[in-house]
Amino acid sequence: MTLDEYNHYITAINTELQAIADRTLNQALVGSANPSNPMFVELMQRHAHLTKLSSEITEKMIAMMQSAN
Repeated sequence: MTLDEYNHYITAINTELQAIADRTLNQALVGSANPSNPMFVELMQRHAHLTKLSSEITEKMIAMMQSAN
């Protein structure tokens, strides 16, 4: 993975995480941001997946940079 590819992936993940945050805020404002709302649960699952993916990609990039030194 190149630094440009890393930046592309992380930017896409962060954009989607921001969209999730916006949708969650809207749900909270109408009182539906709770586990009984399937859409909220789906958003939280997607959030967890994306944050894990971001961490994995970042760890991979750090390892690649360290091995290059």
